[in-house]
Amino acid sequence: MRYALSVLLMLLVIGCSPAPEQHNPPSLDELLARHTEARGGAAAIEGVRTIKVELEIVEPTFTVTGTYVATREGHMRIDVFADGNRVFTEALGPDGGWQMFGDGRVADLSEDGKKALVRGIAGNLFGLHERVALGYKLELFGDVTKGGNPYFELEETTPDGFAKRLYMDPVSYQISGEIRTSALHPDVDNTEQRQESRNMDFRADREGEPVYSNRQENPRH
Repeated sequence: MRYALSVLLMLLVIGCSPAPEQHNPPSLDELLARHTEARGGAAAIEGVRTIKVELEIVEPTFTVTGTYVATREGHMRIDVFADGNRVFTEALGPDGGWQMFGDGRVADLSEDGKKALVRGIAGNLFGLHERVALGYKLELFGDVTKGGNPYFELEETTPDGFAKRLYMDPVSYQISGEIRTSALHPDVDNTEQRQESRNMDFRADREGEPVYSNRQENPRH
């Protein structure tokens, strides 16, 4: 009888215990706020008016280097070098876009080529918190696991309808990767293929120039 009474008391205690706290995933606005803070804050991001990136592009059969510069006014230029010689240039300026080949020939950009460069400027200089004002749409899909690691998955759609998936680290709140389907270079080969970028090695800058630096890999599929 005492045993039955003890079991009954235990059931009553369990029944009266508070329900476990429900996990409330962060909203898109909360994630954007945490991501912005992780990158140094809105003022720091918006204070970067120009950017310069030194690139090394490693392909199975060749390696080239490049210098990319861009401004918040929508101007950019990239020069690509092989063995110290310039082999390709493309740019957007006040008078429009153009490209120049290694032999000095100059040609206009296609519309798709120009759109790709405009998207690059937005991605390299403007924070996620600024994209809506530029006409972008951001949507949160929720939690996913990739390569055994958890991420928040977002979709970003540009004003011209180009969409890509972004993967935000739930600890650092940095964008650790993205997946898109596009041509690697629309004016050279407009064949679309799946591309995945992985960002890593984020480091706070102490000189006040770029907000964050990182290493990027683009594995091919």
